[in-house]
Amino acid sequence: MLDRKPMAAQTESGVNYDPLALDAIEHRFWREVWESVPARVADEHGIELGRFGPVQATVVRDLAEVQMINLLLGATDPGAVAGGELEAAIEWARDRGVDPYVPVTPGLSTTGEAETFLRGAGFAPGYGWMKFVRDAHPPRFSPPSDVEVVEQTGPDEHPFAAIVAAGFGLPAWCAELFAALPGRADWRCYVALVDGQAQATGAMLLDTGIAELGMAATLEPARRRGCQAALLHRRIVDAAAAGCELLFVETGERVPGRPSNSYRNILRAGFEEAYLCPNWGAAGPETDP
Repeated sequence: MLDRKPMAAQTESGVNYDPLALDAIEHRFWREVWESVPARVADEHGIELGRFGPVQATVVRDLAEVQMINLLLGATDPGAVAGGELEAAIEWARDRGVDPYVPVTPGLSTTGEAETFLRGAGFAPGYGWMKFVRDAHPPRFSPPSDVEVVEQTGPDEHPFAAIVAAGFGLPAWCAELFAALPGRADWRCYVALVDGQAQATGAMLLDTGIAELGMAATLEPARRRGCQAALLHRRIVDAAAAGCELLFVETGERVPGRPSNSYRNILRAGFEEAYLCPNWGAAGPETDP
């Protein structure tokens, strides 16, 4: 992790957060997903993790069109532009047939530098991710009584990875991207059961007092049954019990014509909008799975 001074920010209700700390845990989140993939699967599908100074690149050759998992993180870190590291990472990804998403954290002293470079490299701001935070106060909502949430601590207990892949519209083999996360240090992986059947997932990564929530996927038969509300409730409680003071989650920004169920669920769980992070892409705005 880069040695950068904390950047103070605050939500409307007074929840304090540091965008640099959120960036750091997001880097770790994706890095550890890629590091957990078996070498056989990585070789077969072109799954690679590249490091270019402060820039972290994650690419999947066989999912080149899925920009949400072909990411260059760290565009606003010191030296990313001036040191040529962002340029090198873009070239590396394109050599693998991938035009990646490049999230650009707004409001930093280096934001303008990154935006200027990306425009010159043929990128444009596209569909963004809204970042949400909340403190660890107990949930002020009750989970649905007919949904049971269980923590999966090993790869074979429940179909966590298969549900993540299917819920995001990815090919079945993509379950291998997530199969080793249950039981990994600092990871908590959960499955929601409806009528005894595993139907939805959620995960979180615990890191120095912050919990990042992700992997929220629901199979079609169980949608609108409250699975994600139940998973949010369980993770909020467990994050607080683990000593986390800040919880962080993100989902696609609200735009006309796009579903916003995830956005509403997050707000109902007591999270607040922190900031919108545009994703820059060579092809402009794209849909995500």
